[in-house]
Amino acid sequence: MKYLKYFLISLVLLVIPAGALACWGPWYTPKGYYMYRVYKNMPEPTWDIEEQHPDKETNCKEWQKHTSETIPLEDIYQAVYKMELEKLEAIYDKRETVHNNKFIAWITEKDTAILDFLLLAKTNEHIRLKRNSRWYYPSMKTGARMTLEEVAERAISTKGSKLRDRYLLQAVRALFSLCKYEKCIELWENEISHWPEDNLMRQLVHPYIAGAEFHTNHPEKAIEYFAQIGDVQSMLYCLGRSGEKLTVIDALEFVCEYAPNSKFIEETLQSYVRSIEPHGQFYWEEEFEKTPDFEKLYNLCLKMARSNGCNNPAMWYYSAAFLDDLSGNATSASRLLGLAEKSKSTGYINESIRVFRMYLDAKLYPYDSNYENRLFAQLKWLDSKIQANIDDKVSHETSRGYMLANCESYYYWNDMMRRILLAEVCPRMIKSGKTTRALQLANMADNRLLNLVNKHEEYDWMDNKVLHYYTMASYRYSSNFNDHDYSNHFFEMIDSLGVNAAIKYVQRVKKPQGEFDRFLNNCSYIGDDYLNDILGTQCLRNMRYREAVEYLGAVSESYKNHHNVYMTHDPFSFGPKKIQIKSDFRYDFAREMYSLEQGLNLTKEPNRKALLMVKYATGIRNSFDRCWGLTQYYRGSNYWGQVCEKRDWENEELTLQALDKAEKTIKLACEIVTDDEIAADIHYELCHFKTIAQMYPNTQKGALVKGKCDNLVDYTYQRRIGYSYF
Repeated sequence: MKYLKYFLISLVLLVIPAGALACWGPWYTPKGYYMYRVYKNMPEPTWDIEEQHPDKETNCKEWQKHTSETIPLEDIYQAVYKMELEKLEAIYDKRETVHNNKFIAWITEKDTAILDFLLLAKTNEHIRLKRNSRWYYPSMKTGARMTLEEVAERAISTKGSKLRDRYLLQAVRALFSLCKYEKCIELWENEISHWPEDNLMRQLVHPYIAGAEFHTNHPEKAIEYFAQIGDVQSMLYCLGRSGEKLTVIDALEFVCEYAPNSKFIEETLQSYVRSIEPHGQFYWEEEFEKTPDFEKLYNLCLKMARSNGCNNPAMWYYSAAFLDDLSGNATSASRLLGLAEKSKSTGYINESIRVFRMYLDAKLYPYDSNYENRLFAQLKWLDSKIQANIDDKVSHETSRGYMLANCESYYYWNDMMRRILLAEVCPRMIKSGKTTRALQLANMADNRLLNLVNKHEEYDWMDNKVLHYYTMASYRYSSNFNDHDYSNHFFEMIDSLGVNAAIKYVQRVKKPQGEFDRFLNNCSYIGDDYLNDILGTQCLRNMRYREAVEYLGAVSESYKNHHNVYMTHDPFSFGPKKIQIKSDFRYDFAREMYSLEQGLNLTKEPNRKALLMVKYATGIRNSFDRCWGLTQYYRGSNYWGQVCEKRDWENEELTLQALDKAEKTIKLACEIVTDDEIAADIHYELCHFKTIAQMYPNTQKGALVKGKCDNLVDYTYQRRIGYSYF
């Protein structure tokens, strides 16, 4: 293990988030976001030494005490941790005399002993970095002014120096790199172990001594030392090398006994719990199974939460509550979380507790006005966290619309809003009949972050001259592709709940009934064009053409370029007749169908009425088949997006109703027609050649059919493979 070979101070259990994918990856449900969080493995957007490097922050403060309280910590951090050896050597040799860094200015003018030490320390690290390279050979030059042996000898000889503890840390580091482990242990036992336990240099030496004990064949001592500093992974490694079997939770119990407040505990906890959290991949539900380790961890959480030696009992109660919920015991989890809320904690854990409380409330509270008020307050807090923590990375990832559509994880606060609202609240709201509220919340979950980073606009997905074809099907998409609005959870929800639910939602958007409504409007994407287009398309699907004209007529011309689909065939033609592509194809179709409906109501003459009925039925049929873009935004399994592809369009109730109506209308048209020529024309378009030959032989189409009898089989074959629909 590289950790023990070169002794890199810590081994971090990194967990790849649900959305860490390459060019292609699985699509997750909202339940796939990791919720459990006790370890901050990513710094906040603001520069903060304490948040990014706790040991380094403490070290910088100690340097501040050695120099001056007026020196900024950032200056110390840049000098001690960031400055290259070559630059420090130039300062040491007085080749560089102008210093913008106040710490460097101080130690060059008022305390050169610190400058001497820094040169030794940076030389030490420079050589060790060279030696740790896989390309290093003993004969290679390091480019430093001294060797590791000289560094160690000089560091050990600095007795009486105020920087003695710092020099001995450098001595141990140099000796460890030279594989002189016994000498490291000797320095520890004779001097370093007698320093106070809160001495930072003692703490930094400690893991080297654990590694030295391991390399001198004292695994028991090494394991004990590693337990004292909380390094679970090194404990497991040592035990594995000695032939003993120990699980992560067994090692964690050992650590809690020796070092109940070790900083390594949080990362070990988070790694283990996230390994058993459901990840929702490919929409299948994972069956959770309790293991002996799960029970051990649950009992350990309760034990540590009640321990007097634990500085963060809230974290342990929170962890126990989370494990309870994973077991299906949400009520018990809520009780334990209540204890966490009352226990000593850090601000970071308190935030995780508040998120989990929001989640448990969504699962346990009855969906009444009291819960809505509670949810409103919780959402306002969560939204404030979303707004406060947006950084450049979040903005960049958000601009890639498919990251949200695929539920890929990249921003904890937004992930949690989506998981709670989309996976818990919205389904229960729909089940309880509150479809309008469910749609409002789904809209916020899908679009809040997009609104905040100002990336919710349509854009040219490809050059206008280029047509995109999917490999598996001939579905064409608009050159101005809207890559998010018609593939997210909100759209899937509003598109599947029915046009009446959609209309009620839009009415509520336009006339909010309270503060909660106004808040949700502000956090959602409620553009008139977007909503009117959805309503108009649903009205076409429901064959409510008068309303479709009203809604689609209100959509701006510019927005019509972003339908993601367009029509290439005449919707009123029996066969696949090509037409010129245009952006307002839905509006034109709605007007024509509404006009046909009016004509059918006014026309009494049977032959004209029959022709109108045939055209009307053909429009209905084509709008669900060849010209499906009139009633749908996507079709088949090749659509861009995760949630909409589940729809079985061909077997949906509205599709079946429309096709049945079209068939009955055609049948009625054939029954009421009185003119033989018109009747023959209709049957000819329907490919009813046998009917024409038998019933209308003396018409023009009858003569044509009889004269082309050799082609009758070909016509019938064409009809069978889909060139005719009735």
